[in-house]
Amino acid sequence: MRVLGVLLLDSFRMLRAKRLFWIVLILSVLIGLVYASIGFDGAGVSVLFGLIAFESELFRMGTEASKELYLLLFTNVIVPYWLGLFSIVLGLISCASIFPEFIQKGSIDLALSKPPARVILFLGKYLGSLLFVLMQVLPFTLIVYMSLGLRFGDWNMSLFWAVPLVVLSFSFVYAVHVLISVWSGSTILGLFAALLVWGGSVLVEWAEEITYDIAYLIPQIGYELDWKEGGHEEVEPRESSEDFMVPLHGVLDSTRLALPKTRAVGAQMRSLIVVNESGGGLVGKSLLALLFEDPLEEAPAYHAEVERKADQRHGVWKDLGSSLLYELAVAGLALVIFVRRDF
Repeated sequence: MRVLGVLLLDSFRMLRAKRLFWIVLILSVLIGLVYASIGFDGAGVSVLFGLIAFESELFRMGTEASKELYLLLFTNVIVPYWLGLFSIVLGLISCASIFPEFIQKGSIDLALSKPPARVILFLGKYLGSLLFVLMQVLPFTLIVYMSLGLRFGDWNMSLFWAVPLVVLSFSFVYAVHVLISVWSGSTILGLFAALLVWGGSVLVEWAEEITYDIAYLIPQIGYELDWKEGGHEEVEPRESSEDFMVPLHGVLDSTRLALPKTRAVGAQMRSLIVVNESGGGLVGKSLLALLFEDPLEEAPAYHAEVERKADQRHGVWKDLGSSLLYELAVAGLALVIFVRRDF
């Protein structure tokens, strides 16, 4: 364990010495400060610590709606886009050169001349890359935590769920990069493979959700789609549709199980970060619902119950467990190649 700790420290020092580390860290802090700069006064909302102001009767200082807007910006914008997308991309780019540079002639010879086994060397570099992402997400989450606490008195510790879950999502993508990098020695090829698998898995998750809605959710609400005319008609509610969408969903669901599920991790992040326990009027709405009439606002309770069951159809441990098994298989194969390779 002591050797692994030394390797982790060495990996962190190497990353810290790179300019890209500080660029990404500064960018994370700036995004956090922009979020922290959003304020409320007697006239409405301000951004950049009062530099830009918008008048609003609804979102004045002291109103419950102002707090809910602040929280919705975090859960509906920052969590899915910054933490769920851009932070992973930046982390992947930042850590892309770690393994290709490590296995280069000269660098790997020096490492193999020392006592640590190859397994320890591999784990040190792999976990060191995850440490880099953690160091990027943690300051950002801390800024959001302090901002929410100082502005509204809500010291919400559930915000820190973002740290391990973003690192987990990154590790699913990074495992592919490590495998291809160790096999080929190419940084570009590893990046391409990681982005390809990540994009493919997201598309499969998205397609599975859509086909589930068409195959099960819409028939249970009492609608039937007309594929020829492009419309729909009301029918008696039933468990599933009677067309090709049911077997198509089965294929996509099986494919989804074998792939990493970063969107599912993002959904868990939004559910674990408890941003509102007061049950205000904006709970559960999107940001667009603040500006436009929500067409589902008058929907029957039955519809809401059907949608709730649809959201819960994939268990947490099934999604995370299968994704971790995927990572274990991919990273394990990379480890086998690294251990057996003749450097």
